[in-house]
Amino acid sequence: MCISVPGKVILIKGKNVKIKQGGHFHWTDISSLGAEIKKGDYLITYQKAAINKISQKEAVEILRLMDSASNAGIKSSN
Repeated sequence: MCISVPGKVILIKGKNVKIKQGGHFHWTDISSLGAEIKKGDYLITYQKAAINKISQKEAVEILRLMDSASNAGIKSSN
């Protein structure tokens, strides 16, 4: 199972954005999203493509739940 971590948009170049996910930075294609994307938005991605824009509130909640699961010893399986 794949789990996508929300990424925060930090740079926009055309149809590509640089996002920060945890301590990593990735370039992601946003051409499939119909929503306007701006710096500071949060995205759910799969590989190098954005699949959904989410609110900051949703991103914070997802990250909190993932942190809680990690601290409880719950790990995703591949």
